Amino acid sequence: MTQQIKFIQEEIFHREEGKYVEFKKVESQKPVNKIVDHAEEYIIGFLNASVKGDIYLGINDSGEIKGITLSRSDRDKIQKNITDKLTNIDPVIPLSCYSVDIHFVHDAEYKQIEDLCIVQIQVSQIEEDYLYKTSEGIHWLYETEGGSNYLKKASSCIKLNNQQIEKEIKYRHQKHLRKELETIDNQLFKSPNNIQLLIKKAEIAKFMNDIELIDETYKKLILLKPNSSKTRVAYASAHKSIGDLECALSVLNDAVEFNKNNSDILKARGEILFISKRTDEALKSYQDALQLNPNDYTILTQIGITFRELGKYKESIEFFNYALLKSLSYRAAKYEKKKTYYKMFQGGIVINITS
Repeated sequence: MTQQIKFIQEEIFHREEGKYVEFKKVESQKPVNKIVDHAEEYIIGFLNASVKGDIYLGINDSGEIKGITLSRSDRDKIQKNITDKLTNIDPVIPLSCYSVDIHFVHDAEYKQIEDLCIVQIQVSQIEEDYLYKTSEGIHWLYETEGGSNYLKKASSCIKLNNQQIEKEIKYRHQKHLRKELETIDNQLFKSPNNIQLLIKKAEIAKFMNDIELIDETYKKLILLKPNSSKTRVAYASAHKSIGDLECALSVLNDAVEFNKNNSDILKARGEILFISKRTDEALKSYQDALQLNPNDYTILTQIGITFRELGKYKESIEFFNYALLKSLSYRAAKYEKKKTYYKMFQGGIVINITS
């Protein structure tokens, strides 16, 4: 319920502009559209700041109550048009997260001044991983044209640029992950060897790019499941995802020593070696994996790619054909085969093989 406040013209309002309060003087012969636009911008600013706040339209920056002349028709339009405008915000906001109240302004003798008003908009606190965007244009978070992202900061409402949007989203995502991690740690305190909880923790550590937490969690998982090749490959993949190829390779080399007859480990090691430009070693690892699993068309395709990198186009095409014999609809093999032919013809190479 909105607190009933007496707004006296020319007096200084009892609240100060800041993180939770915004004043906006409106000087226009047709103020409705201006009020609606300000409402959208500042509601989004408060929602994106995840704070509860109030917007007072008709009060200037120094807190002086000025008022806005609004006819009965204007007042009705403001209520309707704000709702209409906010239904197009991306993503959709709950209509109950804001309220619009129109107060009449009084003179020094406490008499109501006809049609002179203060528009108050109250915004609830909402915490989301994403940012809300204005209703203009195309609605997509990283789109540079169309709608805009605003953020209430101190006494300003800042329009965010692309770099600020990216950082804000990353911060929100990290904040969400830290909360989730805290919940998992509380559960692990009661059940420290719970495999599923540890797997979730490892995934969060990966998303957070926390190397120490990645190592700590996966080492415990390996201790609990020493025979799990899936765990060791996931451990290497976590290091790969943050660009730490040497550690990823070290993890897979240890895994090979532990289990020399696992095609998944050998294939994963081949991928790391390939990315590391150690192409001959990658080919050997893929070939070892293929001996253990000769029907794996993904390995056949990787060998084809590796032969192409070595400039051995005939062998490359042959392995893509082998992959397609195993799985005729495998799109990666089809694409890489076309890519290889294109590269051959670009270089003026012509070889007589069956496609």
